[in-house]
Amino acid sequence: MLGIAVVRPMLPIQPGLRCPLRTLTGVPCPFCGMTRAVTDVVHGELAKSLVMNPAGVVAVAIAVALLVAWRVRRITYATWLIPVVLALMWSYQLFKYATGRPL
Repeated sequence: MLGIAVVRPMLPIQPGLRCPLRTLTGVPCPFCGMTRAVTDVVHGELAKSLVMNPAGVVAVAIAVALLVAWRVRRITYATWLIPVVLALMWSYQLFKYATGRPL
């Protein structure tokens, strides 16, 4: 993920699939803007990344932490954390959608 984010702006075309939910309904999914957010974080454009999707910063932080602590055999987390984070991400995207902010 981090390696692709480094070279993505240099590519002549922007690869990637369109979000199926957004394509069919026009409503953004929780991950809309995540590719651009991660790319912006890797290139040091933190403010731009936070506008696209604040979870991009978290994704990069987790990726770097996993690279640093690759010898850790077990990572534990609360089971409720994943649905709560996804609900927060989707709430943010729906707020942007409802208020006409760029997705």
